[in-house]
Amino acid sequence: MRLPPSLVRLTAALAVTVLLLQVDRPAVHGDHRPAVNIGIPQNLFRDFPKVTVEALMPTFTKLMESQTGMRGRVILLSGPDEVRRYLVDNKVQLAVFHGFEFAWAKTQHDELKPLVVVIKQGTKLQAQVIVAKDSPVEKLEDLQGQPVAIPRGTPEHCRLFLSRRTRRIGQRMEQFFGSCVTPPHVAAALDDVAAGKVKATVVDSVAWENYQWMHPAKAAKLRPLVQSEPFPTGVIAYKEGVLPESDLQRFRQGLTSAHSRPEGMQLMMLWKMKRFDVAPPDFQETLAEIVKAYPPPIGEEP
Repeated sequence: MRLPPSLVRLTAALAVTVLLLQVDRPAVHGDHRPAVNIGIPQNLFRDFPKVTVEALMPTFTKLMESQTGMRGRVILLSGPDEVRRYLVDNKVQLAVFHGFEFAWAKTQHDELKPLVVVIKQGTKLQAQVIVAKDSPVEKLEDLQGQPVAIPRGTPEHCRLFLSRRTRRIGQRMEQFFGSCVTPPHVAAALDDVAAGKVKATVVDSVAWENYQWMHPAKAAKLRPLVQSEPFPTGVIAYKEGVLPESDLQRFRQGLTSAHSRPEGMQLMMLWKMKRFDVAPPDFQETLAEIVKAYPPPIGEEP
């Protein structure tokens, strides 16, 4: 049975919290240090009802504490701006960001640092607009007024890419296209394009690669119309000077070795990733490049 993408993301994000709190820390009798709060943005679960996500949090926190002996709490926040504020104000000590959202946060607060970054299954994190191979569409402008599919669970970098490109043409995304259907998953959206039910869809490059591998006959009827710049991958971040370096190092070691443990392997499969790793030497350059291509929003993003 195929899990809804939003449920997959919920399970994966909460599994991150388990991994963070399963890191070995020396038992100290009478240790009264504050709980480690971990901020997670609501847009990780865009297609999942907020009330359902919030209802799961207390149960999951109890599970974490029973397994680790450490007090920890997941805090669901409205979006990346609130995650940034909570991290800066020490209301959370660790936070999950999409890569481009972390880049935006860094423009205001250089003291925010990557604890680890996500290493995805594909070579690059990009958005792809896919059309039928025999479609007369040659550029994004040709899709104006046409029916498209944006599947449930579409990653935020794909939404950002499409939103910014249509605004550059002159219209908000929801006004640019003639209609927009929401298939339950990426494969269904690509199937609809191949069948001629819609003119295009937007998917992550990893999802497109997987579809080509799993459905070669159908994929042969499709082609990429346009693709985005490479996006930085997801980040678990902290504010410099808040957590002791010894704790940061334990968290970092626990996460970067998570793929070698059974519970970590399950997480990697759910989140379609290989592993966590330390930020590469050119990570700051990658963040700067994405900010140039996609400046922090002035108005509301879709």
